[in-house]
Amino acid sequence: MTANTAMTDIERLLAIEEIKQLKAKYFLGIDTKDWALWRDEVWAEAAVLDVPSMNHTARGRDALIAWVAAQSADQVSIHHGHMPIITLTSNSTATGLWAMEDLIWRSPGQPLNGEYAQVHGWGHYHEEYVRQPEGWRILSTRLTRLRVEYTKVG
Repeated sequence: MTANTAMTDIERLLAIEEIKQLKAKYFLGIDTKDWALWRDEVWAEAAVLDVPSMNHTARGRDALIAWVAAQSADQVSIHHGHMPIITLTSNSTATGLWAMEDLIWRSPGQPLNGEYAQVHGWGHYHEEYVRQPEGWRILSTRLTRLRVEYTKVG
């Protein structure tokens, strides 16, 4: 298939499934802190991660991985993505919207924002994907939250 050839139904379904598998690797990588997986199989080199609730935007794959690794160094997390709405915008680009839930536990010595031991959040990932020679990669992610519950230390 060339860049200008219309995708068949099977090619569209395969691309959507590949993007779902990509997002599964995103969740696996963050929860297991497998930054090599993130670097090699999840993010495009020019990726952007925008987290408005933390007033932070990371630009570039290596910078965003370094920031997330530092933020999650002393925590256990569980991330879930649900009900994706994936739209192929061309043969090599797509957008996605994922409902999400995350649970984050911090050690007593490293509470979040100096006072929280646990965070439970719900919201959405708004994403852009790009197909590269090695497969689909996340080009941008913006995490928006609808609700967050915090548990204080102690």
